Amino acid sequence: MSLDVPPRPSPPAYWSPPGVPPVLAAVSEGRQPPQSAGRGFRLLHALLRLGAEEEHQLADIARAAGLQPSHASKLLKAAGLEHLVEPGTRRGAYRLTRDARALAPVRTGTDLTTPPVQRIIEDLQQETGLAVSWHEPHFRPGVGFHLTLIDLACPLPQLRAAAAQHEGDARTSAAGRAALAYAPAELAVSADDRPLTLAPAVRDTIRSTRIALRRCPGICTLATPVLRGQNLIAVLSLTGAEPLFHDPLRAQEFAVLLRRAASRATGSSGAAPAPAHRIA
Repeated sequence: MSLDVPPRPSPPAYWSPPGVPPVLAAVSEGRQPPQSAGRGFRLLHALLRLGAEEEHQLADIARAAGLQPSHASKLLKAAGLEHLVEPGTRRGAYRLTRDARALAPVRTGTDLTTPPVQRIIEDLQQETGLAVSWHEPHFRPGVGFHLTLIDLACPLPQLRAAAAQHEGDARTSAAGRAALAYAPAELAVSADDRPLTLAPAVRDTIRSTRIALRRCPGICTLATPVLRGQNLIAVLSLTGAEPLFHDPLRAQEFAVLLRRAASRATGSSGAAPAPAHRIA
């Protein structure tokens, strides 16, 4: 004896599984998400691309996302309600929250990086096992002298923030000190046009060793300028756990590898190794 089972009614065309947000359902079905959601994604992607660890002005965020500033402002406020974005220290600036920065990959992968820079960073990271970063110096009225993180290879996520060196004052990071030791005085100024000067002894040590050092609790960073002739092109740095730098010979080895990598970047000959005790 057979039982006639009535056919299961087919779901309507607009049906989506319970609990799946409409935006994700649209993406899974190959449809475009709502326009406002798509613009929100573009806004977050722009912040990641501009620099996940930095704050950025509204105009720069809007330009990177291809939006009008007024529309970008509304989306940023909406993202703030979701704890993805927060106001920066400067008026009209925003930055990703700590939770949202977790969306950023271990490598920055910015559009600014180039294959030669990537090779230098990858080779140095393999040689040392430390986090390697490449910064480039810039000056802009209203911002002053600052470094832009171009690329970063970081073996441990917990080192990422330290290796990125996004301190507001360039004098407080190893990369910033290495840059300021060679930056033209007329450009080495803060946002309010105050000189960003190093103590003469610090500047002379960096120039003689081509190494700037910054020790934080549990972490140490070495940075060296990338020079073309006497012109500052970039700053290359190594960051790792502080115990790795306790042995002077090992610290000196890191410094030599760092300077050699910087020399390869411009095709120049590396500077002679400096005594370990001068790395300070």
